[in-house]
Amino acid sequence: MGFSRSEPLEPHAAHDVTAVAFDLTAALIVVLDRAGRIRRFNAACERLTGFREADVLGQVLWPLVLDAPEAARAIAAYAAMTPSTPIGRYRNYWVNTLGERRYISWDTTHLLGPDGEIDLVVATGLDVTQERQNRLEREESEQRFRTLFERSADGVVLIDPHDPDVPWRIVDCNAAFARMNGYRRDDLIGCPLDLLHEDDLMAREGSRLLEWIRTQGDDAHGEGSHRRRDGSVFPIESSSSVFTLGEREYVLGIDRDISERKHAEAQLQTLNARLAHEAHHDALTGLPNRVMLMDRLGRELARAQRAGHHLAVMFVDIDDFKRVNDSLGHAVGDSLLKEVAARLIRVMRPSDLVARVGGDEFVIVVPDLHNVHHAARVAHRIQETFLAPISVSGLSVTVSCSVGISVCPQDGNGVDDLLQHADLAMFEIKKHGKNAVRFFASTMNAAAHERLRLETRLRAAILDDTLSLQYQPQVDALSGQLVGLEALARWTDVELGVVSPGEFIPVAEDTGLIVPLGAWVLDEACRQAAEWNLTVPIAVNVSSAQLMRTDFLETVRDALRRHGLPPERLKLELTERLAVQNSVLAVQQLARLNALGVLLSLDDFGAGQSAVVSLMTLPLQEVKLDRSVLAGVTAQPETWDVLSALLALARGLKLSAVVEGVETEAQLAVLRALGCRTVQGYLTGRPERPEALDPWLRGTRASARP
Repeated sequence: MGFSRSEPLEPHAAHDVTAVAFDLTAALIVVLDRAGRIRRFNAACERLTGFREADVLGQVLWPLVLDAPEAARAIAAYAAMTPSTPIGRYRNYWVNTLGERRYISWDTTHLLGPDGEIDLVVATGLDVTQERQNRLEREESEQRFRTLFERSADGVVLIDPHDPDVPWRIVDCNAAFARMNGYRRDDLIGCPLDLLHEDDLMAREGSRLLEWIRTQGDDAHGEGSHRRRDGSVFPIESSSSVFTLGEREYVLGIDRDISERKHAEAQLQTLNARLAHEAHHDALTGLPNRVMLMDRLGRELARAQRAGHHLAVMFVDIDDFKRVNDSLGHAVGDSLLKEVAARLIRVMRPSDLVARVGGDEFVIVVPDLHNVHHAARVAHRIQETFLAPISVSGLSVTVSCSVGISVCPQDGNGVDDLLQHADLAMFEIKKHGKNAVRFFASTMNAAAHERLRLETRLRAAILDDTLSLQYQPQVDALSGQLVGLEALARWTDVELGVVSPGEFIPVAEDTGLIVPLGAWVLDEACRQAAEWNLTVPIAVNVSSAQLMRTDFLETVRDALRRHGLPPERLKLELTERLAVQNSVLAVQQLARLNALGVLLSLDDFGAGQSAVVSLMTLPLQEVKLDRSVLAGVTAQPETWDVLSALLALARGLKLSAVVEGVETEAQLAVLRALGCRTVQGYLTGRPERPEALDPWLRGTRASARP
């Protein structure tokens, strides 16, 4: 009610024009008398409220369009109104016939009567509901932004990239950003962003960077570094976006200090490099291992074939090494092996390869031979290096060696052929004595025939279902409680007698029999677990050949369904070779098995087949550390480094860890000290036939009761 009028009303013609305008205007116009009764109610009011003017004339306005609190407020304002104290600008909610609330902004005018008192009140209103909603939403959005800006754990900074005087001027930043960079907030506002860089990066590259941020949209992410106030430099991860405020373009940056992550990555890289080295080198002697031997021999063979040169492969075996080990102890045996390795390195050329492939077995690759006689001279020189006694642990030990030799091209052109033939030559020496040198001869292939016999008998055993399973407990390192069982294939043949897994599993893998053998083991383990009504998982070893088959998922599903075993009671143990052979297919297959609900464990980790990346890319629940990681671990904490690092890696990747090969109380004590919860080995439980496991099974069933 912004002004008063005491002038007489307009003439009749002007009044008609006003009447037309009264109903054509989009503004709300309502005329009230001194008692608040409606005298006029224009078309805009009708449209907004749903009332017709004819129906509301003479009625008091407040109950029609205002709720109780608004009506009380209007009555109080109306009662206090005098010619000298108008109501002025006024805002309230009107409620229409549908119950909708509309927010109206009013301007009021007094029309005075002849007595100078208020006769009529003309109120002109605009529906500002949408504008009010937009403003509230904008204010709420701004408040949310400000809250996020201030409370974000990440550093948030608002930058003006177009300031002509201060390149990339810091307009605002939150406390986290200032704290991260070692400044107070007030110290940064108004300064160039290059204050935080080691050079004038933004002054030099700012325009190009701004264009990159524009083109990337929400994907403008990157890494860089900042320099703190104290001069120290730290790595950051940054996300940037461009937005316009008041026709001016700004850049919003969200920075995170990734020093800890970079440190962890560096540790992982160091560990990965260490494991990669160990994957290709023997832990005891530092010589190349079988993995590196196979790779290097393959390359040397290809080179020899191109150049037309001879190449020799020599199996070197220490005679009676077991006697030394048994009589003088493993520590003396290890020292002896290290000295043997050192002597072999000294006697060979830099271009030759000396590898350790077994306990006392070494393989030497001698490229660029002049002839076969040259290989014999090298072999005798190797034997001569053993003539001098070896001093170990204060003892003088004299040993001899035997050397089996195969030569390319006459004994074969392939890696496997040459290794096999050199091994056969060594085997012939052992059959007839020791301390000798022997070249491969075709008559030595009798061993290959024996291998074929083994394959034939194994094939029949799988078809006739004459294999059996034993089960080795996996236990809680602290309580000794059973937490799982591993199914292990066993074979007793009517002709061959007891055949160890170390003999028939490699044959099965080489011949493809591992697929039907693995399917039988899986089915039998599921059957036995269901019969026992196990409350802990049963673990089954799965070869790469099985897993890479397209029907393997269905094989697992059928076994579970056939015996009614819940998927979470089956754990598949995968070898490390899996990730090396076909990582993409491995991830796909394991993802399908995960979806089925079975547990997945990476077996033999640390034995030298794959890198840490296997743990990071394969969808696993468990990592099983190879027994070799316990080698050399004693009660002295300085010997725990690799084992501790592997257990910490598993914890960091949220994987359960199982350590196998636990055979002594000392090893168990170390694992307990390092926080390892699950162990497997002869100390805590040997592989047993099903009927011998009743005490274990009674224990786990008892623990499962509420």
